[in-house]
Amino acid sequence: MALTWTDEGMVKRIRGVTFSTKVSVQFENTMIHAARGIFNRLLPDVHIFTDHKTGPQAGKSPGYGISLVAETTSGCFISADTAISYPRREETDMVEGDEKEELMPPEDVGEQIASLLLGEIEQGGVADSTHQGLLFLLCALCPQDVSKVRVGKLSPCGIETLRHIRDFLGVKFDIKPDPSTGTVILKCVGCGLKNLSRKIS
Repeated sequence: MALTWTDEGMVKRIRGVTFSTKVSVQFENTMIHAARGIFNRLLPDVHIFTDHKTGPQAGKSPGYGISLVAETTSGCFISADTAISYPRREETDMVEGDEKEELMPPEDVGEQIASLLLGEIEQGGVADSTHQGLLFLLCALCPQDVSKVRVGKLSPCGIETLRHIRDFLGVKFDIKPDPSTGTVILKCVGCGLKNLSRKIS
């Protein structure tokens, strides 16, 4: 089924989860407080949950992060996430007396990811920059009918995905900027790919 999806709607709620291993649970509370400090000025429906791991299930590396999703009135989901941990180094690379580098403070992580999500929302479009490529691929695989979608500024990954779709599937997109909203409208005719493994009832 071809897709027409150009209305991004207005943000009505934000959900998220923080995660941490081998650090104090207070790291997660700090990230939540920092993120909510930005979001609550704009909308009240913000819930961020915690997922703290300790003991053997926490693995061997300390780290923490946060994932946020904004849901709009038209059913769009705009996301942003990040993870903070020490870079993996081979034992041979470790020098005696070498100090571990400082990780980004959890308060800065919360503020940074909240600002990143607001930036994705400000760009407009029905998908965030991370998932543009997936949206384009689904449009290209649709039946042989016209699909039309709206995205914000094309990301490098999205542009590369469009090139791969052209090379492998032979599907070309008609790309038109919309100056009134600063977004981009893309149209294509799907290649009509069929799932040969699916049984016909």
